[in-house]
Amino acid sequence: MQDDPSSDLARNDLLERLKALESQASDSLAELAYHRARESLEKALDDARTIRLQAIDDARNQRERELAALKTSLETLHRSAETQIEELLLEARLEAENIRDDARREARAYVDEATTEAGTLRTEAATLRAAAEERLREVEEIEADFDEQLERIGKRLGMRKPGRGLFRR
Repeated sequence: MQDDPSSDLARNDLLERLKALESQASDSLAELAYHRARESLEKALDDARTIRLQAIDDARNQRERELAALKTSLETLHRSAETQIEELLLEARLEAENIRDDARREARAYVDEATTEAGTLRTEAATLRAAAEERLREVEEIEADFDEQLERIGKRLGMRKPGRGLFRR
């Protein structure tokens, strides 16, 4: 990581001030104090840079831990959602199967009812047909009897049997 520009400016400013003091200091005690102060300042600046870099590393590590925790949380939520989806699909299949079974039962009931009604209708139709055939036979007997009676009446009256017309039928 690079140093913060504002701290570089402060450092340069302090170094320039120390250099200005260096030129002014004439005796060895002042010079010794100056060198010690300069070493202390450089050491303090190095320590500050180290602390700042360590803080940046700590922040990055913290973010990485938070991202890992977030990823784990998202994976858990994903698994939970998949489980819920599977449960819903299972419930839907069961419900569809129940509905299908109910529809089959109802269809069988309708078919049985229709079969029963068809049997009843067949029986009634057979009864009606037998009755209609019996009536037809009776009507044919009455017609034959009527024709016979007409012929007898015609013979008594001396009429001959026409080839065509009402009495022919």
